[in-house]
Amino acid sequence: MLMKRKQLTKWASRSAAALLAGAMVFGGAAMAAPVQTWAAETGDSIVDETKTGKLTITKKAESEDGNGAVLSGAGYTLYQVMEWKTGDQAGAYKSYKPVAPFDEVLVNVEPDDLQNYSSKELEALIDELKQKAETEKVTPVGGGEKQTGSDGQVVFEQLPLGYYLVVETTAPTDYVAGSPFLIAIPSTDNYANGQAGTQWVYEVEAVPKNSKVGIEKDLAEDPGNRVQDGSAAVGDIIKYEINTVIPDYAEEYFEAGGGAVFTIKDTMSAGLAIQNQDPYAVEVWVGEQQVSAGDSTYLLTAEPQTADTTPDLSIAFASEFIQANRGKNVKVFYYAEVTEDAVVGVPGNENMVTLEYNNAPGVTDQVTPPEVKVYSFAIDVVKFTEESGNKEPLEGAEFSLYRGSECTDDQLVGKSVPTGKDGTISFSQIDAGTYYLKETKSPAGYTLLTSPIKIEIVPVTEEGTGKLTGEMELKVNDQVISPDASGAFVTHIEAGKGTAVIAVENHKGFTLPATGGTGVALFLLIGAAGILTVSAVLVKKSRKAAK
Repeated sequence: MLMKRKQLTKWASRSAAALLAGAMVFGGAAMAAPVQTWAAETGDSIVDETKTGKLTITKKAESEDGNGAVLSGAGYTLYQVMEWKTGDQAGAYKSYKPVAPFDEVLVNVEPDDLQNYSSKELEALIDELKQKAETEKVTPVGGGEKQTGSDGQVVFEQLPLGYYLVVETTAPTDYVAGSPFLIAIPSTDNYANGQAGTQWVYEVEAVPKNSKVGIEKDLAEDPGNRVQDGSAAVGDIIKYEINTVIPDYAEEYFEAGGGAVFTIKDTMSAGLAIQNQDPYAVEVWVGEQQVSAGDSTYLLTAEPQTADTTPDLSIAFASEFIQANRGKNVKVFYYAEVTEDAVVGVPGNENMVTLEYNNAPGVTDQVTPPEVKVYSFAIDVVKFTEESGNKEPLEGAEFSLYRGSECTDDQLVGKSVPTGKDGTISFSQIDAGTYYLKETKSPAGYTLLTSPIKIEIVPVTEEGTGKLTGEMELKVNDQVISPDASGAFVTHIEAGKGTAVIAVENHKGFTLPATGGTGVALFLLIGAAGILTVSAVLVKKSRKAAK
């Protein structure tokens, strides 16, 4: 052992106080309004050997005011490490006897000296008792683990008098298991107002608390980046922000095989590609300091992956770094580019962050916050004409899409290929906003549109959160398009697909006959005659005016 050992004598009441207080303060069992065992000062402390004890554990979450919520699903395992030993005087509080195999750990330990142990020495003793229970496969009290219910409580009853090792063997979801602690049954009543306890308590209560492990991710604040509203086009750069806290692991977490674990991972869909080059390099902040990657801090990988289950981003903190920075805030900034594989509409382009951590020494768990999605939209153009009451698609029309009403080259979003036989073309993977659709070439025999069409894509947001849903509202030339509008040649929204369908009608124009035909000569002759006629009229009017 790492601590001082002396010949075991008797376990006096002040030793009980030292053990229990040490367990509460140094054993990591952080209790609110703890029951403390203090020596009874009446001089005739009598323990009723005919009684058994009861231990009630109420599990709570850590909170600033000490009134954290109760936690269900916390599993506790109880081991008796010492049993009551009848003293020379019947019922006198004389001594405890170590129980095998824990006697190998407790032999030569002077209980009176425990109150002088440092926190590390007490933790070492408790850890050694726990290891003995595991390696010797000691049968726990009651035969196994008991879990807290909806009231956060678990109860062990009919306990023989003695000292008990309490181990949290299952942590509640998203929480780190507390350290094991020692508790005595019976204990004395609460120490209050500087006065020692005066009576024995056989029903003991403990309120250990757990620290919650969480991680949050969102689009980072970046006023200069217009895509941070949650919509994005191909080539846009998305900035993300992660916030979490390094757990306040007890020392035993670092002694387990491989040390403590605290790793941030992010897996991106095909429509997003992780970046890690200036000016889009990954940034990791711990506390108030930016920390660079390295063997003594964290290992960083940031490369696009083809497998859906392989993280594109991984930040694995070193155990020694975790130990030195327990309880500190962690902030990560990273970037992704929207690719040509971006999905349009409600499915969105997602990336899922996962935090891998220890929920018990040597045992890992994961916590995953809600996904953060960015959405892309599309504008489909349907070119048609209506002749003799029938609407038919037009082939051969070309369009360009612009961000500004001037439709200049610097405002160009994209050019289309000519419409096919179905009369359609598409501008896909664009973000929300205002666009201007300009016809740059009309089908043969038809006139061009006289002015661009103004199209406004307004993303629908989730009530309460303000996050985008992938759906849209649509305005065309400042007119709201009803969400109920539908039809092959009707401007409408394709629900769920994030697509605005713009129906554009063309009308026939006037054309000259083919070059070289007799019709041209006839047209010229008629034209010449017309000019002569007009000229003659003008001459006659002029002469008349001169008279």
